[in-house]
Amino acid sequence: MQKIVEFKKRGFFSHGIDVDALNERIYQLNQDGWRVISVTTATGFQGQITAYALLIENNEL
Repeated sequence: MQKIVEFKKRGFFSHGIDVDALNERIYQLNQDGWRVISVTTATGFQGQITAYALLIENNEL
């Protein structure tokens, strides 16, 4: 089964996405048996990164 997960968490003092929290989320997904296939950025009107879209896959049924 495949899913798309959107990640939007921002840093406390930053306007950008919290990359450390993104890495932690990917680690948690791996621990739960999901495998990250791809990571894609979602951008706003002026090209700033507003979110990441993760394509994940789980072969367990």
